[in-house]
Order: sequence, then structure tokens, then C-alpha cells
Amino acid sequence: MAEISPYSIVEKGAKLASDVVVGPFCYIGGSVKLGSGCVVENNVTIVGQTTIGEKNHIYPMAVIGQTLDGDENKGKCVIGSANNFREHSTIYAGTAKEPTRIGKNNLIMIACQVGAGTKMGDHGIFANCTHIADRAIIEDYVRTSAFSFVDSGIRVGAYTFTAGYVQVDHDAPPFAMIQGSPYRVRGVNTHNLKQCGFGEAEIRSLKRAFRDLYNGTGDLKQDVLKALAADKKANQYVKTLVSYLKSCKPKEADND
Repeated sequence: MAEISPYSIVEKGAKLASDVVVGPFCYIGGSVKLGSGCVVENNVTIVGQTTIGEKNHIYPMAVIGQTLDGDENKGKCVIGSANNFREHSTIYAGTAKEPTRIGKNNLIMIACQVGAGTKMGDHGIFANCTHIADRAIIEDYVRTSAFSFVDSGIRVGAYTFTAGYVQVDHDAPPFAMIQGSPYRVRGVNTHNLKQCGFGEAEIRSLKRAFRDLYNGTGDLKQDVLKALAADKKANQYVKTLVSYLKSCKPKEADND
């Protein structure tokens, strides 16, 4: 039987695995499901149609499943396994047709916010006060610095790193380091790629591609993109980069 503090409220209908631990002063709504091995520390709120997988750790003052209009019954979140939601993080619920989805093995640090309907992949690390607006798409192995902001409906490619105070106002490429508000591409996220098992030759190929594509300006060169798309000898990661960039939403022109 789940270990639930007598000072917490777990509504009738909630489904908690037998080894779940719930600390004091928590509120868990009647449509919530918590998988095996989950730890919910004190003062946590989980509401809505929220399904949380195994071995998630939810720290004090986190809120999961809240909706912007306050109707805690209709929001939907689907969360995978082995995530850490640190203090004061907030995960807003999406709709039944477009739920908020978070994968596995993510670290969501203090005071981060994840917007309604966002789709987040696996193995991400999101530093303090990262704000991800509604319906964003965050791919696998993304890393953010503190106070990064991802706009509504924007996609951030896999293995990308954002510097502090970045505003991601248009789709960000995979494998990149980005900086600024609005952002510019500054190079390849070499450190993360090495940690994730990329070889030196693969990283060098990506560096050449980024150097040609952005030429130190941070602005994408469409003629180079076409040339890389026609290069049959490009490795799989360069092909992934090219395919991603071809599918990106165009950057809106600056209004001076």
C-alpha cells in the first residue's frame, strides 16, 4: 500500500502504485495515476487527468496538471519514467486531444515552467527558470541554461544547448549552441555530443556543416542548405540536420 502522509489529501479515484511515497501537505486529484517508485515530497499539487510513469521524483512546491483557466478536471498530462521535477516547477496540462507530454530521464530544475500541450522528449536538462511556452516541441538531449525562453509552438532540435537568457523565437536546429535574444547559432554543442557518444569524425562533419550554413553570422545560408541536401556523401547526422532545417518554420522578419 502506498505510503501517504496523514497531512496530505488524495482524492477518491486516484491510482497510486503500492510503493509510492507521498509527503505531507500534498494534494492529489481523483484522476491522477502515479507509477511504481514515485516519490512525491511535501507541498506538491498534482491534478487533472495526469498519468505519471515509474520512478519520478517530484520535489516540494511543484505543480503538475494545472490549467490556465483553473479547471483542474479537464487538463491532461502524460509523463514517462525517471524524471525529476525540482522545487516550484510547474507543468501545465494540455487538452484531451493535445495533452502535455514529457518523456523519460529529464531533469526539470527549480521554477521551470512547461506550457500546455508541449511535447518534450527524453534525457533533457532544463536549468532554473527555463520557460517553455504552450505547444512547443523539445526533442531529446536538449540542455538549457537559466532563464531560457522558448516561444509558443517553437521546436528545439535534439542535442541543442541554449545559453542563459536566450529567447528561442523560431525553430532551433539540432546539435547547436545558441545564444542571444532573439537567438543566433554560435556553433556545435561539442561537449554534449561527446558525452552522448558522438565520435570525433562525426563532430567534425557537423562543425563543417554549421560553419558553411551559418558562416559566423548566425543566419542560415539557403544556398548552402541546398548543396548539403544534394550531397550523397554526407553522414547521417548532417543529413538529419539538413532534413530538420528544410522542415523548419521560416524566421519572421525583424520589424524596426
